[in-house]
Amino acid sequence: MPQDVIQAIDALLKGSRVSKTWKDAFDALSNKAHGHVAVVLGMMEPLGFPELIAPKNTRFRRLVLGMIAARVLQPASKLATSSLLDQRRCRSTLNELLDLQCVDEDPLYEAMDTLVGQKSRIECALAKKHLDEGSLVLYDTTSRDVEGTKNPWAAYGDHRDKKKGKQPIVIGLMTDGQGCPLSVEVFPGNTSDTATLGQQIIRIQKTFGLQQVVLVGDRGILQQKAIHQEILPAGLDWMTGRNKKQIERVLFAQDHPRSLFDETN
Repeated sequence: MPQDVIQAIDALLKGSRVSKTWKDAFDALSNKAHGHVAVVLGMMEPLGFPELIAPKNTRFRRLVLGMIAARVLQPASKLATSSLLDQRRCRSTLNELLDLQCVDEDPLYEAMDTLVGQKSRIECALAKKHLDEGSLVLYDTTSRDVEGTKNPWAAYGDHRDKKKGKQPIVIGLMTDGQGCPLSVEVFPGNTSDTATLGQQIIRIQKTFGLQQVVLVGDRGILQQKAIHQEILPAGLDWMTGRNKKQIERVLFAQDHPRSLFDETN
């Protein structure tokens, strides 16, 4: 007999089940999506996310990891995110892999409140991992609209999106030279870009314990006044861009080599 027939008879004699197709060979117990969840959670381990959030495998840590994964996989509000993490409503294996069981929005907000209290510790750990004396530190700000009327940071100011009737908040982001986020801070919406600089210098030198780094920012933040009044007295180096008038003065200066501005080929 053909070998496959021999194998089928052998299986039947041993009490096994012989199927004609692969569909007949399996019973579907679950059809939850898994691949994308496995990729995101799998990347968190080598990046050190779990230990960065909390040293022990607590429910708090797992909830935060779940919110991070949900932000990557399907960004949504905390209410909608709770349905992605709850075992009764989830359509992926995220709940099962993180062992979260029942989840609604309240534990997510509570985890966020706890996370705020860990902010300084987490940022110091990131700085220790990614920065050294003399490192490049990139800094910039942006603004975002705030809905409602009870946010203590919302205030009318220099709105980048030029939207009327909206109160923004200002967000300052600090990264290493490769763009890896190290620290984020929220300021009132009427805070100018340069006014956020002093707090970042304090964070670099006092919180991170780095006395000499190269602070990189655009010309909206690292203005001449801020450089002389805050950066140089702190002993930091700096790198920024020139504005149009400064470029024109350099370009037309008699003692400056014009060849630096020539266009070739």
